[in-house]
Amino acid sequence: MEHQTYREQIARAYADSLTSAPDPWRPGYHLTPMSGTLADPNGLCQTGSTYHIFYITNPLACRTAGRTPCVWGHYTTEDFVHYRREKTAIYPDDRRDRDGVYSGSALARDGKLYLYYTGNVRHAGDFDYIHAGREQNVLRVESTDGVHFSEKTLLMTNDDFPADMTNHVRDPQIIVRDGQLYLLLGARTQEDVGCALVYHSEDGRRFRLVNRLNTDAPFGYMWECLDLAVVDGQPLLLCCPQGIARDPFRYQNAHQCGCFPLRGDFAASAQLGAFQPFDYGFDLYAARTLKTDDGRALLIAWMGMSEADYGRTPSADLGWDQVITMPRELHWKNGQLLQKPLPELDALRGPCTRQDGRTPARFHSRRCQLHVRPEAGQDVTIRLYEDAVLRFQAAEGLMTLEMGAVCGAGRDIRRMKLERLEQLALYLDSSVLEVFVNDGCASMTSRIFGLDDAIAIDAFAGTVAFYPMRAFSITDAREGGV
Repeated sequence: MEHQTYREQIARAYADSLTSAPDPWRPGYHLTPMSGTLADPNGLCQTGSTYHIFYITNPLACRTAGRTPCVWGHYTTEDFVHYRREKTAIYPDDRRDRDGVYSGSALARDGKLYLYYTGNVRHAGDFDYIHAGREQNVLRVESTDGVHFSEKTLLMTNDDFPADMTNHVRDPQIIVRDGQLYLLLGARTQEDVGCALVYHSEDGRRFRLVNRLNTDAPFGYMWECLDLAVVDGQPLLLCCPQGIARDPFRYQNAHQCGCFPLRGDFAASAQLGAFQPFDYGFDLYAARTLKTDDGRALLIAWMGMSEADYGRTPSADLGWDQVITMPRELHWKNGQLLQKPLPELDALRGPCTRQDGRTPARFHSRRCQLHVRPEAGQDVTIRLYEDAVLRFQAAEGLMTLEMGAVCGAGRDIRRMKLERLEQLALYLDSSVLEVFVNDGCASMTSRIFGLDDAIAIDAFAGTVAFYPMRAFSITDAREGGV
């Protein structure tokens, strides 16, 4: 597609979105696309006091049934409560990325911000686009102000990857360790086995393969969205393995998202521990981390699920679709990853209503926090909107999120084994539900649809705290452009 024409089409789509009527699905304290669809968050980084959140977006996806290439959108914030919508960071305007600007990462160095990404090319013809017909090129753009990017540099093509790889090698993550640069790429071998490729570079432009990371037995046919993070001293390889056999409690979605604990040097001889799923709900994928200057490890993910029957949601009929999760603060404790809502979000809270759980609780809100603390051995049942139910059954050691025909929009039920329930934190935001269990030991994330605002909690021994939530603010900083 010719670049300028595509830029103009996106500008029209964004302009139309500014005049559209408010809709019931648009959340207030979650990031969404102005128009079209949203997917993987990318390039999470901090420069000075500014946090950058780039993301895959296809601004025309809800306006046409044809295939259109994605771009990199861009939000900035200094406090995760006030945001700026920046100009589009990367367009598919090069021979090497003409069919989509796919996922990648960011490097802030020497006064510049570099974005590494996959340029997708699909050749016309009778191809399977796995073993032939596709290019997955590694490219880089750079910026001196963190907003305007130029000077695309081609770093690697399919010809530079190992001979036993398919055409699916993508999602570069740039890493700095001891002053040295490394690059991770998710890959699919010719034998349909997922793995990670590790490259080393002296200058950020030329890369040399130094290692492969894989499991003893094959674990999925493709690893996407790699991210190497260190949480409380524990190295973790975040990963989205595709092709894992369904499991009624651990692997319930079309594709999985989680992490491998790492032992040893990732660039030489690291071993991968047992895979830990991040979430037990319907909609969490492509999780990425951000290391803040004050030492915290944050996680942000796409609230969506590729190749799911419920992938297209009712919001698509209103011109936009998909959401980015709230930022989550990560901790590692006793061999387990904990995910906790970012404390900065508490600035959006309204006055608290507290109640003894022995009296059934009734609230009306589509934007709130709800905290439940049951006594030991108590069942808990929370009913949301028209027909969604979150339930803990103490005797069975089971937590379920059940969606009816209205709220689910194609979603049905998700289950997780839970020996005991000590605390639940629910974040409800119009069509978004994020549930945190036992101070972040587990989460259940889902889109939720329905026009009601009813929240009902059956009587139990324990306490309930309810907080209405305000929307965060978004300033459009795109000064006459897209």
